[in-house]
Amino acid sequence: MLADEIVEIPGYGRARQLTLFEHGAPVLRVLTSDTTAPAAALLAWLRCRWRIENAFKYLTAHHGIDWLCDYHAGIGPDTTLVKNPARQHATATLKAAQDELAYAERALAQLLASDQPAAQKNQAIPAAQDRITTACATVARAKADRDTHPAKLPAVINPDAKRARPYTRVRALRMVLRLLACNAEHWLADRLNAYLQDPGEYRAITRHPLHQGGQLTYTPQTITVTLDRPATPRLTRALELLLQEINTTPPRLPGDPRPITYQLTNT
Repeated sequence: MLADEIVEIPGYGRARQLTLFEHGAPVLRVLTSDTTAPAAALLAWLRCRWRIENAFKYLTAHHGIDWLCDYHAGIGPDTTLVKNPARQHATATLKAAQDELAYAERALAQLLASDQPAAQKNQAIPAAQDRITTACATVARAKADRDTHPAKLPAVINPDAKRARPYTRVRALRMVLRLLACNAEHWLADRLNAYLQDPGEYRAITRHPLHQGGQLTYTPQTITVTLDRPATPRLTRALELLLQEINTTPPRLPGDPRPITYQLTNT
């Protein structure tokens, strides 16, 4: 459900305002100068973009995707690249040649626009044109010379220099596990909200049971997770229903055939 209308903005003029409604209440407003794109498509694009931004913000705040968990690294040759001084010098030479060309072109334009007598202008034009031709040739030579120098070179003064680099595969594995944990939490929150019915706070409420105290009981046949009962009856009821749903198809640890069942303490 959406509203599409034209509004007047002081200092700007007419603009298009789109309003998205959920459950009868406005949840998103967009101002745009695009008057031809379908309103639903614009709202979908922007909403998906904000979902991505919010996902990265949530991953950083609650799953530490930017954390460096350890400092173990592999030692290898130092292949660090730095700017090539010869390239920098050639670039400065090229810029000076381009400045000279621009100055020569402006000088010819000023000569043609001046109020000098025609005979004096005609006498000065060949020299001005020769100056431009010479400057163009200088620019071409400077550009060709610059392109012969690589932009960066290895900064190795000592051929035996070493550099430590974090293990990429270990870091990638941690990133995958963090994303899996985020997806699992998202699924858990969605299922909990089916019983909680709190679309505004269900994500934050779900994080509390994730830190809930409890006890693990291992037997040869089963693994039982007993969680402490939440403080509020509303959350307790929703969590009981969610645990019943999970227990219908109990999860298992990799390589362990024992089912994992969940329950709440009696008090």
